[in-house]
Amino acid sequence: MVSAGFINDVTFGQLSAKTTKAVLGQCLFLTLALVLPTLTHRLGFSYLIAQPMHWMILLAGLTYGALSGMIIGALIPVVSFLISGMPVPMMLPLMIPELAIYGLLTGLLKNKITAFGSLAVALIAGRIVFLILFAISGRLNVPVLEYAQITWLPGLGAVLLQIALLPFLAGLYIKFVKD
Repeated sequence: MVSAGFINDVTFGQLSAKTTKAVLGQCLFLTLALVLPTLTHRLGFSYLIAQPMHWMILLAGLTYGALSGMIIGALIPVVSFLISGMPVPMMLPLMIPELAIYGLLTGLLKNKITAFGSLAVALIAGRIVFLILFAISGRLNVPVLEYAQITWLPGLGAVLLQIALLPFLAGLYIKFVKD
């Protein structure tokens, strides 16, 4: 049986992003967001399928709010590029706004709708921002729907897992950190 406090954490609660404990938690999320892509690639999963950077950004938005999610979303691709050279330079300017939107909207909408809904909206909005920037850059050389099918469908399983699991993981994390 799930406790009422846990349900409230999943649906409504967020942690303060300003305490020392919170800063350390956000550094942990940033570190994990840098480690997960390396681990994913070494295990042989495609980034399109696993979407390893997205998990911790979305979790940051759910647990620490919009500003934290946005900052972590913008920082992760830059720090990853500086450390590993990935994402490739031509994708970096497209991924920064995409990932920042994920964290921002997840944090903003969590208190207005549900954690599940905020994830769904953020993931769709971030992909639309990426697609618009990709098209503006002149690199979209196939019809939009074909591009979406090629790039979005492989990651649909990860998206569904993110929407299904991250609210519960955020609730558990919040409960753990508060105790």
